[in-house]
Amino acid sequence: SFAMLDNGVGHLRIFNFADNTNDEVAAALNEFKSSEGIGLVVDLRNNPGGLLRSVVDVASQFLDDGLVLYEIDGSGQRDNWDVKSGGNGRGFPMVVLINQFSASASEVLSGALIDHDRAVLVGTTSFGKGSVNTLRPLSDGSGIYFSIARWYTPNGTLIEGEGIPPDIVVELPPDVTED
Repeated sequence: SFAMLDNGVGHLRIFNFADNTNDEVAAALNEFKSSEGIGLVVDLRNNPGGLLRSVVDVASQFLDDGLVLYEIDGSGQRDNWDVKSGGNGRGFPMVVLINQFSASASEVLSGALIDHDRAVLVGTTSFGKGSVNTLRPLSDGSGIYFSIARWYTPNGTLIEGEGIPPDIVVELPPDVTED
């Protein structure tokens, strides 16, 4: 969801990273630019993640070039996920809101934006879900999930088990439901 606040700051809330998320972010960025916004807050709080290709596309909206992330599999092979060209979200100040329930793809976006010095992260350390899992069926019809690779931010920070720490720690009191 997107809203322009009276002070010229846009508020973009990303709930997950699905097939249509990049299109929705691109539309929000067009609205932000046509409203002559002066800065953008991207809210990733409570975002459980989603599709890796979706978050790479969204991160590419805000970054010029370089890596969005890389992954290393169990045999040590590294795969890079590069920024794609043509992003529409460059050249204005950004703040990203995260919390302990920001996980997986939302941590990929947060890590890429912080490593590229593109945004300031505000909130609490994210969840720490940065692994690639696969399901193997068993002969009795059950199955087992196991990790086959781990995700790293462009500067080499392991996401799995660590999370992304904010630049500015802000904790909401437990009884507060609104910002």
